[in-house]
Amino acid sequence: MFKLFVLAISAASVVAFAPRSLKSVRPSSSICMADIVDTAVGAGSFKTLVAAVSAAGLVDTLKGPGPFTVFAPTDEAFAKLPAGTVESLLKDIPSLKSILTYHVVPGKVLAETVVTLNGKKVKTVNGSEITVSVSSNGVLVDNAKVLTTDIITDNGVIHVIDSVIIPKPAAPAVPAFNPKNEAGVSGPFGFFDPLSLCPDNQRDFSKFRESELKHGRIAMLAFLGFFIGEVAPIFFGSDIDGPAIYQYQQAESIFNAWSANVIGLTLAIEGYNIVNGWEAPGESDGLASLKKSYVNGDLKFDPLGLKPKDPKAFKTIATKEINNGRLAMLAVAGLVAQELVTGDKVFSF
Repeated sequence: MFKLFVLAISAASVVAFAPRSLKSVRPSSSICMADIVDTAVGAGSFKTLVAAVSAAGLVDTLKGPGPFTVFAPTDEAFAKLPAGTVESLLKDIPSLKSILTYHVVPGKVLAETVVTLNGKKVKTVNGSEITVSVSSNGVLVDNAKVLTTDIITDNGVIHVIDSVIIPKPAAPAVPAFNPKNEAGVSGPFGFFDPLSLCPDNQRDFSKFRESELKHGRIAMLAFLGFFIGEVAPIFFGSDIDGPAIYQYQQAESIFNAWSANVIGLTLAIEGYNIVNGWEAPGESDGLASLKKSYVNGDLKFDPLGLKPKDPKAFKTIATKEINNGRLAMLAVAGLVAQELVTGDKVFSF
C-alpha cells in the first residue's frame, strides 16, 4: 500500500513537469524524487526519448547514481526531425547512442549555472561539446531552446529543450606520419634506408627534406654552370676559361665584389625562406623548426602557375624534383672529382 502511495505521488509530481517557458521546477520534498528515467516516463511528454534510451541500452546508466544533467527533447522535438529519422536511428544503435549521450552532461548543472555559461562549450558524455548561448530570447543549447529548467531528480537534473541536438561529425583522423608515404620514394628500390638514417617524425623529417631540396637545387644549377662555363662561357666570355672548378676564382679576380654579391644573394634567398617557412622565436621547441603548414621547398614563387593543386600530382612533381636533385648532386661530385684528377675540362668538344 505504501509503495502504491509513493508511486501515485511521484506520478503526480512529474506530470507537473510539462514544458513551460524557462520555468524552474523543484519538488517540494526529496522523498518523492524518482531517477531521470522514471521522471521522464512519468512526465508523458518524453515517450520517444524514453524509447530511444531503452533501444540504446542506456536505461541502467541513466538510472545509476550519476549525477547527470539531461537536456531532454520532447516528443514534439523529435517530430521536427525529417521523416524516417527516428526509425533509422532505432536501427543504428551506435549513432543513436552517440546522439543520446550528446544530450547528457556529467554532474548536476542547475539553471543558475547554465546561464553563466554564455558562449562557452560544455563537454558531454558523448565526448563532444555543446555550446550554450544566453540572450533576451532565452537559453540555447546548440540550436535547441531550453523550455523548462531544473526538473530535479534523484540522480541529477533535467532541462527540457524544444529540438534534438546532433553532434557534429568528428574531424577525420590525421594519419600517423610515415616517411614511406612522402615524396621522393621511387623505383627501383622504393623506400631505401638501410642505415635507418631517415627521421620517423614529421618535424625532423621536414628539416632534412628541406636541406635535401636546397642541395639538390644548387647541384642542378651547378651542373648547368659547369656546362655553360665550359662549352659556351656566355657570362664572362674569353676572360674565363678552363675547368669549371677554377672559374669561380677567375671571376673573383675580374670582379672585386663577386663573392660579396654571391653571398648577398644567397643570404637574401635564405632570409626570405626563413621568414616564409620557419617558426617564430618562442614557438619552436628546437633549432630552426619549420612551420607545420610549410611545404618543403615552397618559395611562394610560381609566376606561370605551374604548381599542381591536386595533392597526387604535386607529390609526383616533387618526387621528380627530388630525384633530379639527387642525380645532380652525384653528377657534380663526379665532375669535380674528374677535373681535380685530370686538370682539364669535362665538357670539351
